[in-house]
Amino acid sequence: MFLPCAECVATACRIGPTDPHSHRTSGVEGFTLTSDRTIRWPVAGTSGMRLPSRLMHSLSLRDDVFLLAHDDKGKLAIPETHIGAGLAGATLIELLLTGRVAVIDGRLDVLDASPTGDEEIDATLQVIDANTAPCGPRAWVSWISHGAYERKAEALAAVGVVRRTTVRRLGLVAVGRVLPESQEDLVRVRSRARFAIHGRELPDETTAALCGLVRVLRLEASLLLSMPRSDLLLALEGVTAANEVTVRQVTNAVDTVITAAAFR
Repeated sequence: MFLPCAECVATACRIGPTDPHSHRTSGVEGFTLTSDRTIRWPVAGTSGMRLPSRLMHSLSLRDDVFLLAHDDKGKLAIPETHIGAGLAGATLIELLLTGRVAVIDGRLDVLDASPTGDEEIDATLQVIDANTAPCGPRAWVSWISHGAYERKAEALAAVGVVRRTTVRRLGLVAVGRVLPESQEDLVRVRSRARFAIHGRELPDETTAALCGLVRVLRLEASLLLSMPRSDLLLALEGVTAANEVTVRQVTNAVDTVITAAAFR
């Protein structure tokens, strides 16, 4: 698993991610600092780590976003840079909702760095905790987004939530597809979002966050709702208003990173 090193993020917060700089050995246990400004996280199945079975895997906000980002044929419905930002945002939101991190004076600080058993979450926590620069949600979304889609695809395939296949476009070009092993997972995700939009009660925090990410990622068509797109986006925005302010800050950061990527 690859995540940005704390030193790289600290430098990015000060001078931007493209500025060249040297590296020193990371002091965070379990990380291997690489030359391309990333951190190598131990691969599942090595160093005594065990992969959980499908029965043990409870879907997270990241998983929900990932599933909604593919059409019925397994094709990614939005650019990989966009879903990467969405997955990064979902990671930070999960940390916020579980009280692991907080936004304090505009910067993201770790409140509880104890291991959770989730590789992506634990790696993110350690990198944020090791960082000393005042980096806010936007900087972290930008850095965590790199490689986030591939990391999540590999993780979900490993526990049997999705299967990865290859098809040939026009019989020549090989393209990857990702399909859920159980359609029930996708039905459940859509049902939660639909209930939040049409229900009379406020949704839970995770569902409200999911609706916010669906809106900024422009994945509203994945909900398969028969209502005008403009009305659906307004409904999603209304649900998003139920989010805690720091969760909305992360959602807005995802939107900002996506917009910035469009002009590169």
